[in-house]
Amino acid sequence: MTTVPGYLAGHAEDLVALQARVAHARWLAATGQSEDHPAPPEGGLTWLTGGGLVHLALEHGDLHYAGELVLWYFRVRLTEATARLRSLQRTVTADACGRTLTHGELVALSRTVTDDRRRAEVLAALADVGERLREGRRRWLDAYAEARAELGFPAHAALVRALHPEVDRFVAHARDWLDATRAGFLRRWDDWRARDAISTPSMGDARQVAARAVLPEGARGALESVRSTVRQWGFGRCLERVLVDDVARPGKSGTAFCSPVAPPVDVRVSTTPGTTLGHYATLLHEFGHALHFTAGTRHPADLWRTHPALTEAFGFTLERVVRRPDWQRRHLGVTVDAESVERLAFAREHVRRLVATSLCYEMAVHDGHPDPAAEYVRSYEREFGVAVDRGAAWDRMQTYLEGKPCYPLVYHQAFMLRETLWDHLAGRAGERWYAGRDAGPAMREVFRGFAEGGGAEEWLSPGGVPL
Repeated sequence: MTTVPGYLAGHAEDLVALQARVAHARWLAATGQSEDHPAPPEGGLTWLTGGGLVHLALEHGDLHYAGELVLWYFRVRLTEATARLRSLQRTVTADACGRTLTHGELVALSRTVTDDRRRAEVLAALADVGERLREGRRRWLDAYAEARAELGFPAHAALVRALHPEVDRFVAHARDWLDATRAGFLRRWDDWRARDAISTPSMGDARQVAARAVLPEGARGALESVRSTVRQWGFGRCLERVLVDDVARPGKSGTAFCSPVAPPVDVRVSTTPGTTLGHYATLLHEFGHALHFTAGTRHPADLWRTHPALTEAFGFTLERVVRRPDWQRRHLGVTVDAESVERLAFAREHVRRLVATSLCYEMAVHDGHPDPAAEYVRSYEREFGVAVDRGAAWDRMQTYLEGKPCYPLVYHQAFMLRETLWDHLAGRAGERWYAGRDAGPAMREVFRGFAEGGGAEEWLSPGGVPL
């Protein structure tokens, strides 16, 4: 078994069992196979829900372990609050395009519809459902704040800085990056709106730009193309450990995701049909996680000491592969036009900007900004040049906090790392590393570094923002 610190060793198998149980239940719910959310575990978890192990990990300076323990602390403490919110998210619906859809289904549809009339219908339905979900999200945030205070952190900023002492450096980096790139980004966004005749600017415009990056007729399906790529890299046996759900069903998340239920032997990927280049990139991203969880771990505890930005950076790195013509010819059977590649690149730039803006906004709120809604409007309208809904400030906060205490920080670091990680793989396996036989060994070397708890600090340092 993987070695864990002494103070955690006696609880490791209990954590593994808890992870498998909760992850499996969440998988069933997110794929539309069950409406049930896991009930609170029966007894025996005072060592987790009391928060003592979190503080022990912090006292030992084991920040990655502390981050994992905090994640499970909140998931267990918020089981009932999350179940209530999930019930609302399943039952609050609106009609659009001849269907009755939940918020998640409307978000998925908004990423594919390009007809102006249908797009306006979807956006109106999204606004309606979002407003009716808002109070439930605020109640979840209240429950989160109560659990955080019981952990011993009256202010969320204190918890974030305990887990991420470097956060202020990255907030400063995000702010500087936003300032340096704002004018160019807004100019490119105006160009895309003009090209696509988008007359009413909204935050969803970048999705519409990407939705028009449709693959030529005759292209192989996304799942077939990604599996072919994984086999070329020498990970065919890993595919045998990855359960894929590609069935479209009501209530299923419209976004591909990977769930490490019990890595390395039980890892799952969910996907839905799609014909845009962005769909292929997202699926390869999620299979990047699946490769990490199967080829890069011997025991679930290997993931507990991995810097959370690393696995996301690996996924972001693999996304770039689908833009390469040689990959397209071999695995798609067609070559995608340059405009479609440009559309995908712009959509990813939009996501990176959204993450950086969210990081600055969240830390301003956590540090006690007197009017979070006003700050949300000011920040997002400045960075994206569109009108935004004041009430959505809490929606975005709740969504991120369900993942990690400061999820935008993880994603911002991951975006910073993707170029360096690409260069690292190219240095090991050549400029076209993704197309050669050395890709697999180079990636396995990266995974070994992940499992040893190293890599992120070294790779971020050349950017002048050391962890």
